[in-house]
Formats: sequence, C-alpha cells, structure tokens
Amino acid sequence: MLTSEDVDDAFDDEAFMEERFSDVQRLLLGHGPALGPETLVLLPATRCRLTVGPHASGPFGRCFAVRLESRADLSAACVELLLADDGSLLGLVDAGALDGWRGAIPAGLAARYLAPPAPSLLGLFGTGEAAWSCLLVLHHALPSLSEVRVVGREPDRARDFAAAAALRTGLRVRVSDDARTTAAGSDVVATTGGHPPVRAEWLAAGALLIDQTTTSAPTASGDSRDPVIDVRSFAAGTGPTARPPEAAAAPAASDPAVRHVSIAAPGGRSAGTRHEPLPLAEIVAGRALPRRSGSDIVHYQGGELAGWSVIAAVAGLGHAWQRDVGIPVRLGRGGP
Repeated sequence: MLTSEDVDDAFDDEAFMEERFSDVQRLLLGHGPALGPETLVLLPATRCRLTVGPHASGPFGRCFAVRLESRADLSAACVELLLADDGSLLGLVDAGALDGWRGAIPAGLAARYLAPPAPSLLGLFGTGEAAWSCLLVLHHALPSLSEVRVVGREPDRARDFAAAAALRTGLRVRVSDDARTTAAGSDVVATTGGHPPVRAEWLAAGALLIDQTTTSAPTASGDSRDPVIDVRSFAAGTGPTARPPEAAAAPAASDPAVRHVSIAAPGGRSAGTRHEPLPLAEIVAGRALPRRSGSDIVHYQGGELAGWSVIAAVAGLGHAWQRDVGIPVRLGRGGP
C-alpha cells in the first residue's frame, strides 16, 4: 500500500521521471502501446463508482488499474492495481497523490518545449497535492529554476508548503500574497487549483503559463478548483478579463500575442478557429514552434492523455516495489 508520501518517494527520482517523460512523448507521437479506453462503472447502492483502466504491461506482467471513489467523499479515492490473469490485488495507491503526478509529468515534458530560455523564477499558484508534484517535476524538468514564489488562499498552509518545498528542492521558496506581481515577475507560472485566479494581462512577455486546474480530481464539494481565467480574453478583448469597451476594438501594438497549446488535439472544434489550441505533439514532433516571436506568451492547457493513467499507476507501483517503498498489506485469514 502506498501513501501519498510513498507515491512522492517513488516518483521523485531522476531516472524514473526521465523514463516517464519518454512514455508521455511516445504516447504524444503515437509510438506508445495501443491501449483501450477506460470504463466507468456506477454502483448506486453503495454510492461508489469504479473506473477500470485498460490492460498494460508492467514489472508484474499484464495488469490494469481500478479507481474506486465514493461520490460523497472523492478525497478518499484510491487506485487498485490488479493482475490481468486472475484479478490478484498487487497494490493500493492514494489516488490524490497519484493524480498530482499523473498531471504533473506531462506538464514537465511540455515545459521543456514551451518555457522561455533558462527560466529562473517559478510562480506556483496552489498548495495542494497537485502543486506539490508540479513543483517537484518542474524542478527536475527546468534545472535553471532558482526561486519559487507560492500563492495560496490560506497563509498558514502556504508558509508550511514553502518551508517543505525549500527543504525538499534546495530552491529559494517564498510565500507571496500579491498574485499579480508574482505572475508578472515569473518566467513560468503554474496554476493547480485552490488559488486566486490568474489574469492573462498580468503575464510578462515570453512567459509560460501551465494551466493544471483541469487535471486534478474534483473534491467532494466539486467547487474548490478555480479555473484560470481564459487567456484568449487577453488576445481577443472579450470575456471576464476584457478591457473596457473603448479599448476592446483592437489590442495595443505592444501587447504580446498568446499561443495556446493543449496536451491533445481538441475535439469537436473546426480547424482554422481563431484561437484553436495547438496540440503539444506538433511541437514535440518538430512540426511547429511554440512561439512566433520571443515576446509571445504560451498558455499550456493540461488534460487527459489516452493510456497515460494506467502507465503511470503501473510504473509507479513497480518502482515503489523495486525501492521497497510502501506498507505490506496481508490479505485473507490470518493464522491462529
């Protein structure tokens, strides 16, 4: 059984993380294994639901992941890894921590392609599981980072987060109560939920905005995640962050353009839409550039990548097994 701390210990390993970056890159380029879809199973009598993932190869052979969560308390969700041959239980993993790493690793790979040259300051919005894994992944993916400024709604929690982050990473980590100044001064801004919304006009020219607010599992109340204000409103002069009517006719010449990049191709939208997100795979494959000029802001939107969830669960549990991380759990009847 892996607790949230065990999951962090298993994933926060340089060689392991590089292997997972390679997994994500193969999936983006269509070179990964052909995995089937996930299946949602509702259990009305128990107020629970199961999400059954496709079979994948791992250190234990063919296996699959099952996510079990109560609709009354999604914070208590867990992921079970089962052997495909006979359904034997291989491990139990804290779903919250696994969700954080599952979203953070693709974001780390994206940051390598999308960040401005030699970024040094990271603005991190949020102090939960997703923020923690995002910080550790970006610390590895962007070795030039030297300082982190943390913005959160709860000052005490933000201070505790900053202290733990500084100890874990060796970076200068400070708490900021000024969201706008933090965003404006950061080379990379990462938003993970539970923070004041980030407005697009705050971002500096050439910055990277990593929007992870849609990749974390919802909480029981369903309303604790604050989406990033759509950066398209900055470029088009519409939406919640729009300028006043007299300034909305055309962006000022000095305004940097915003390039939208998504983890996967958007569905249900016609090609040629003015603000069509560019799939990350196009940049990874060398068919597109993240910026048309050095002043362009890049807005990366995280999301689900088909097949990645089960690969992350299988790889994480296998690595924990190899490192002897976790708590052995005995099943069945005990002896006298």
